[in-house]
This record gives sequence, structure tokens and C-alpha cells, in this order.
Amino acid sequence: MASTSKAQLLDLDRILDEPIDFRYKSFPATASSTIRDVRNRNWNVLDGEFMFPTMVLKESALRHNVDAMAALCKRHEISLAPHGKTAMAPQLFQMQLDAGAWAVTAATMWQVRVWRGFGARRVILANELVEPASIRWVSRELQRDPEFDFYCLVDSVPEVRLLDSTLAGTGLERRLPVLLELGLAGGRTGARTRQEARAVAQAVAASRRLSLAGVEGFEGIIGGADLAADLTKVDGFLTEMRALAVELDGAGLFDRSPEVIITAGGSAFLDRVIEDLGTPWRLSRPVRTVLRSGCYLTHDAVHYKDVSPFGSRLADTGPLAEALEAWGVVLSLPERGLAMIGFGKRDVPHDLDLPVPRLVKRQGGELRPLRAGASIAALNDQHAYMKVPDGEDLAVGDLVGCGVSHPCTAFDKWRLLPVVDGDYNVIDAVLTYF
Repeated sequence: MASTSKAQLLDLDRILDEPIDFRYKSFPATASSTIRDVRNRNWNVLDGEFMFPTMVLKESALRHNVDAMAALCKRHEISLAPHGKTAMAPQLFQMQLDAGAWAVTAATMWQVRVWRGFGARRVILANELVEPASIRWVSRELQRDPEFDFYCLVDSVPEVRLLDSTLAGTGLERRLPVLLELGLAGGRTGARTRQEARAVAQAVAASRRLSLAGVEGFEGIIGGADLAADLTKVDGFLTEMRALAVELDGAGLFDRSPEVIITAGGSAFLDRVIEDLGTPWRLSRPVRTVLRSGCYLTHDAVHYKDVSPFGSRLADTGPLAEALEAWGVVLSLPERGLAMIGFGKRDVPHDLDLPVPRLVKRQGGELRPLRAGASIAALNDQHAYMKVPDGEDLAVGDLVGCGVSHPCTAFDKWRLLPVVDGDYNVIDAVLTYF
């Protein structure tokens, strides 16, 4: 069930009026500008005005990925609640809202507060809500704004009782909708068996301040060297989710909800979510299947490039495009075959894979590809060890551009990122909240 309502407009004025100054690494140390005025500054990232390192967002790739996901969801009548933790960038979420996103997903209460600070009307906290201060804040926010829709997860009877009892003293009159989380043995949160999940659902039904709105799971923690085996495990888990929802509906445990929300889906196995959970349901009320993918927005050069179903398992799509690119300057050529590049662990993601060097530009020269065989072998805090293949013409002061892996640990290293066109002209800047 896809939303057809008019796109929500976030309150972005405080971002657009933000002055760009010494707080934001890499941006030119010239006359002051605001984010709103960036387009008029005629900056180019590679022409000598920017300080390095820098991380850029490619506008055409962002647009391609947003449009590709929106079209996929529309074809399959799936709602999208993109995971905001990937970028924590309201400007980028506005792009997703404009393309039809139904909600934003958060992982922590701090993230929920960020999205509410910019006026997001519907938030899924894909986590358990157990802290008294957070529960009280949610209650106040729900009382302050009758149009605010908020969902959190429950996975145990003690959590249900804690949530219900803490809400008792807040004065909240409407019930808080919760999603029953099904988990995996050895995984993160979530009831481990259907029997445990039934007990949690019954506790919600017996509570005075909660209502059961649906079933949630996250299949993205499944992963190994054998993709075929992983897909089988993912299908098994999603089949259990579906069976649980049918069982709970048969027991009348969704009776307080106008629709049943069934939600899963990272960026690696969203095709299986569409196949296993997006097909027709026969429940007592309408079903809304919700994807919560996040990393699709920028994609990457290694991990998600290898596991994404776009252009492979999703036969009706093309591949996603890489929107993130890191640039550093050649600081030193201390020995044959080695170049020290001026970025490191403080600047680029390194938890899954190291950056992939691809491009080089000499000051006043043309942008060109690096010779095959160039690679980043190691990172220090602010230095990268690049292996230089024989025959590569590299000089101190050259700029080296790299693809990166794992968007979630790229954005959190940058408070402000330039958005560039195909010629690296700066056409916008995106502010993050980490």
C-alpha cells in the first residue's frame, strides 16, 4: 500500500541559512557564504579553492538512486521509510519525501528528536523504547502534536510492562502503536520464537496504553560468504514474519489498528522483502508493507555494490550509482610504489572495506583515471598508504579521488558535504547531524 499524499515539506530554513565557516572542513576559507548561497559561489572542488581532504556527493547519482527506489516501491505498491541514520541529513530526506517516502526510520531517540526538530510527521523507531526520559519525551511530543505518528518496537513482556507503566504517569490519552519485533538466534533484539512473540503480543493487548500495529524484523544481519545460503536464510526468516502476522491477526490482536504494518528491509535483501512480504495478504484489515532501506541513497564502491539487488536479482531495475567520493592530496612519495595520501580514518569509512582509488588530477591538468593496480593498503588517522603501480605518473600535490565502502560510516565523519555536478562544480551543500 503506497502513499499518494502530497509530499511533506521539512523546515529546512535553519540549514539553508547556516554560515559556512571554519567549522566545516574542506570548504574554501574565502568570503563567508551560507548553504543557501552555495550555488552562486561558482566553486569547483578540484580547481584549487577547496582544502583537502574532502568528501563529495554527486548530484546525478543521488537523483538516480532516489528515483530508482521510488519507482521500485511504486511498481510493487510498497511504502518506504528510509533509514535516516545513514546520512542524518534532512536535505536528503526531503529528496526522499519528494519522491514519495511514507516515513523516516530512526535507530535512537536522539535521531527521533532530530527528525522531529525539522518537522517530520511520521517516524519509526526501529528499536526498543525503554528509557524513562525517552518515553516521557515521546508522550509529550504526541500530546503536543496530534498529527505526529510514532512507532517503536517491543520484543519482551517486561518491556511492554515497563513502557505501559511509564506512560501511565504522562497524561497521554491516545494509545502508543508498537511493532512486534521478531529476531534471529544469535542476532540483535527481537523475540526469538513465535511462542515468545505471541506472549509479547498478548501483553500489548492487555495493556492500557499500547496498541499492536504490526510486525517488524531486520534481515540485514544475515550475511556470510555464500550469498545463496544467505538468501535462503533471509527467505526463511521473512516467511516466519509472515506466518506470525497471520497468526496474530487470526487471534484478533491487531483489532485496535486501522492497518497492519509489516516492515523489514535493509539495502542488501530488499528484493526478498518485496517477494516474501509484498505479495497479497488476507488479513482482517489492510496491510502496509514498509521497506526501511537507507544505504541505497548513496550506494558505494564495494560492499553494497556487491550485495545490492539492483541491476542483478531485481530484474526490472538497473544498478544504483555511487554518490559518495573521497578526495585527498598526494602528500609524499617516500619510496618506490608508495604514495601517502592526505586522508585517513577520521575522513573515510574503513569498517568494511578500504577506499578504492580511481581518479587523479594535477593542478591545472585534466582529470584522468589511475592506472590499474592502484590501491589503498592501510589507513592511519589522517594518512592513507596508496600502492602505486609501475608506470603511473604521480606527483606531490596531485589530487586522488576514491570510491568508498559503507555509507553509514562515511557521513558521520563530515558535518557538511559539497554536492557536485559532473564537472565537480559545487551546486549545493548538505548538512549532517551526528
